[in-house]
This record gives sequence, structure tokens and C-alpha cells, in this order.
Amino acid sequence: MYHLNDLQLALRIAALESLSAAGKEIGMTPAAASAALQRLEKKLGSQLFARSTRRLQLTEEGRIFLDSAKPALALLNTASANLAEHRGELKGEVRLALPSDIGRNLIRTWLDELMDSAPELTVQLYFGDHMTDLIDHNIHLALRYGQLDDSSLKRRQLAMTPRVLVASPEYLTQHGTPSSLNELSQHAVLILNRGGEPWQKWKFNHDGAPVDIEVKGRHFCNDGAVIRDWALDGRGIAYKSWLDVAQDVTQGRLTLILADKMALPIPLQLVYLQTDYPSHKIRRTIEFLAEKLGQFTSHYPLP
Repeated sequence: MYHLNDLQLALRIAALESLSAAGKEIGMTPAAASAALQRLEKKLGSQLFARSTRRLQLTEEGRIFLDSAKPALALLNTASANLAEHRGELKGEVRLALPSDIGRNLIRTWLDELMDSAPELTVQLYFGDHMTDLIDHNIHLALRYGQLDDSSLKRRQLAMTPRVLVASPEYLTQHGTPSSLNELSQHAVLILNRGGEPWQKWKFNHDGAPVDIEVKGRHFCNDGAVIRDWALDGRGIAYKSWLDVAQDVTQGRLTLILADKMALPIPLQLVYLQTDYPSHKIRRTIEFLAEKLGQFTSHYPLP
């Protein structure tokens, strides 16, 4: 009989079309991953992948086998998770994709706390302000802002949060505080690149109606944590989630600007695949983060 780890490797190779990438994801060297695949193919008496210099592609035999093996492996993982839940254990690996700012400054520290309480839990974090594909990257949970169009994902709303304008006291002392949205054009603004495109239409609420303001600036970055750092350094005005800057504003490092023009709050949600029965470790992680976000938003309400 073949090893379940070898089967898991084959499924990841099929998803990533790369033996080395799949091995690295699972924690295997390229040589070990190659040996595992050969071992599996030998046991089955079939070649699962057609090899080229650049990629691996499923053969017809490989497709038939893995299409049948995938639900069987998921069933075994669920059975194992159910047994762990029965024992009250929190163990195994959880892979999370997180926006860079809230991920580094809040979620990472909370997950450290969770891991301290569960020595057999392993966490892999992937930071970025883009929409990570859960299937391609084998992600269990992703934290996302805003309304989501993908109906194939389950979701757990953790908070409702507006986006706010902030700048450092030093910047405002030197350049003045804008008193209207139109005055933003006279200031340095810090612009996030999302999905390869600069996010230059900022949403606000003016006299009860939504309004988009086009902004221009000299500072661009695809990492929201850098946008916050620039604001703290006095480089300009940032447009950030309140959750990202609540501590900075409360402690005086950043100042809210045009607070009466904030757009309506947007949801912050944890999403996961519809086809995955949420295991004990996933449910516990979701509940833990929901509790921590609830405590945070109670402690740092909008002023």
C-alpha cells in the first residue's frame, strides 16, 4: 500500500504543476519529493505525470486516480480531525493568507498566543494585499476586506470597519490639515497598489451620499504595512482600514482627518472553501480570531 504522504504530494503536484514547488510546500527536498512520486507510481504500476523540463502534467491515468483519491484523502483527514476533536486536541497545520498590515501587527501576535496554548499546532502565514487563490496555494483560511463575489467560498464575518484618512502630527504641522475632500489634491498621498493597479479612487461619504475622490501621489507600494510606515514617518496622508491604525490614532502617532467624511464600514471576513468540512483546528482558529477581533474592536472604537 502507498503512503498517504505520497498521495498528498501527488495532489499538490497536480495543483501546482511543479514537483519542487509541491515538495517545498510540504517540507520535502526536491530529491525526496522525486523519490516519493516514483515510489507512488511504482506501487500503482502507472505513470501519473508526464514530465518536461518546465512542468509536470497529469496523464490520463493520473487524472483518473487522483480524481478518485482526493475525496478519499479528504475523508481520512476529516476522520483524523474528528478523533482529535473528541480528544480535545488542537494539532496539525493551519495555513492562512492575510492582508499585510493587520496580518503583521495584529493577527500574527494573536496566532502566536494560540500556538503557545497548543504546542502541536503549526501555522503557516502568507502576507499580501492581493486575493490569494485558496486552491492553488493550498490555503485553509484567508482574511479579506469587503464584499466578496466568489460564492464558492464560505465566510465568517469578524468585524465591520471603515477606511479612514490619517497622517502623522508632524506632517499636519508642516503641511496643514485638509478641511475638505477637494484639498486632498494639495497634499502628498500614499497609494496602495492592489492587484497590480494603483488604488487611486478613494471612497467617502459626503452629505449622506457616496463619493469617489481621485488622488495622485509619489509614494506607491503593494504592501499596506509600508503605507502605514510612510504615514508614521510623516511622508503623507494614508487611506487605511480603521483596524490597521486604531492603536496609532489612540496613542497619538497618527491623527484622523475628515472623520465626518468616512465611507460606510465594510466587512472583514475569514473565508474558506465550500468543499472542505471545517476541521477542529480550522473551527478553533476561526473562533479564536473572531473572539480576538471582538475584543479589539471593543477596546478601540472609532472616536
